[in-house]
Amino acid sequence: MRKKKIHYLRHLTEQSEKNQISEAEKNLLEDFLKKEFDDAEWDSAKMGSKETVSAEIFKKIKAYNTVKKSFTKYYKYAAAACIVLMLGLGILLKSRVDIKDITITTASATDSVKLNDGTLVYLAANSVFKYPEHFEGKLRSVALIKGNAFFKVSKDPQHPFIITSANIKTRVLGTSFHISLDKGRSSVTVITGHVRVSTGQQITYLEPNERAVFTTAGLRKQKVSDVSLYSWYKKDIDLSDVTLDKVFTLLSFKYGVSFKLEDKEILNTRITLFIKGGLSLQNILDQINYVTHLKFKPYGNTVTVNH
Repeated sequence: MRKKKIHYLRHLTEQSEKNQISEAEKNLLEDFLKKEFDDAEWDSAKMGSKETVSAEIFKKIKAYNTVKKSFTKYYKYAAAACIVLMLGLGILLKSRVDIKDITITTASATDSVKLNDGTLVYLAANSVFKYPEHFEGKLRSVALIKGNAFFKVSKDPQHPFIITSANIKTRVLGTSFHISLDKGRSSVTVITGHVRVSTGQQITYLEPNERAVFTTAGLRKQKVSDVSLYSWYKKDIDLSDVTLDKVFTLLSFKYGVSFKLEDKEILNTRITLFIKGGLSLQNILDQINYVTHLKFKPYGNTVTVNH
């Protein structure tokens, strides 16, 4: 029965476009489309005004010169009816108003999200990340609003991946890298692949073990000799002969704490450490204490370190 209705609707539409439709058939077509429009289930909060969306659909159809003047009389009914018919036939309508932005905020622990293109994003503690429910168009655009994130971007040469983070934009096709936002300082560190970083008129290209740093002085490129710091997102972390400066930075990513030191020279102490997934911060501090004999006093989100 549904197929017969659709077939007859198509016949009336074709007759209307050829101006070979009777007055009675015109009224029948308009009545049918108006009924579909009035009966259509519509979530205005998510999809916007039914009349506005219908008018927009008609405008796009008209741009391709596929609608005759004789059909414009009831365009808003026809456009909305098209939505109903396509849904009835099992065709998914991806309207711009249906695209939902999702924001993730982490507190004292890391989190991760898999985007609909397969890209993996690992978020450090105290971070805020915004992304669309699904990507549309030529670009895959997301935003790191606060904190730190490690990206493993799925390759798609036809759809570049763009991350906006404070004053910089990072553009990639498929690679892995770390982005950090720290007050007036932003940085991008590449682990694999190639990355384009830009801000205003400045552009730089990064390869593995290179970093771009943006401050009030502008954008500059640096070499990175040790990338062990950027393993913070892994479940198990093996640190071999690294400074406590790097260890404390990694722990701040992972647990959302800051370290307060009475003696800055402590940061140059080198240590080998294995961090097993699921361990508490206190357990890790106990391990460091066993090797270095340093004393740690956690209070809220701050850890005081002294001899």
